[in-house]
Amino acid sequence: MRESVQKKRNSTSAAKQLAQMREKLASISERERVLGERSAAREVYRYLLDSHRLTAPATFLGGQVLNISLSGVNEGGQLAA
Repeated sequence: MRESVQKKRNSTSAAKQLAQMREKLASISERERVLGERSAAREVYRYLLDSHRLTAPATFLGGQVLNISLSGVNEGGQLAA
């Protein structure tokens, strides 16, 4: 009888741990998805900014080079999240 109760407790405990692990994995997956989307958005922004710089006529810029510095850029050229 004791063994049956003990097995049931262990089973319940294992099920709770498994549910917590699944919840944690889902949370991690969601974070990775969001970070991936942010990274992709930054890449698109950089591409559009570079293409705008290349195609903007010098007369529009008043003969000056447009130099926009991003304060949140790290050494690898990545924007800070």
